Amino acid sequence: MNYIDFNLVNDTEYLVDDKLLLSCAEKVLEEELPGKRAELNLLLCDDEVMQNYNRIFRGDNSVTDVLCFNYYDSILDTEDEAFPSPYCDIIIDIKQLERQKGNKSMEDELIEVFIHGLLHALGYDHIRLEDRTVMEEKEKYYINKIVGDKTSG
Repeated sequence: MNYIDFNLVNDTEYLVDDKLLLSCAEKVLEEELPGKRAELNLLLCDDEVMQNYNRIFRGDNSVTDVLCFNYYDSILDTEDEAFPSPYCDIIIDIKQLERQKGNKSMEDELIEVFIHGLLHALGYDHIRLEDRTVMEEKEKYYINKIVGDKTSG
């Protein structure tokens, strides 16, 4: 079982179920980093804030759906061996999700983009074709697992 310190800052009018997002994070981390702790900070924002972060940190003066900044702490496990523990900030632009969701619900789109950000926090990327394939497979796996769980009960 993982310990997750989950902090949500919602600077939008969109009502979000923070327990659902925490549950998503728990399911992904259970499989990706079993038994390890993580600190996840999530900011839900609008276009103006996202564009500012994207310009400052990526040199791109446009909006995007998600940005992830990951760091690793070294902490001790029960056997006094150091291991990396993810600490990350994920920023999601709610307005961009509204534009790109298509026929999906906002909740499902948020889950998908949050999973995408979590996978970036865990070191997955999609710049090279081989890495993109791995990341897309992971995304599909977790989306099916989480959205399926959500709809079945």
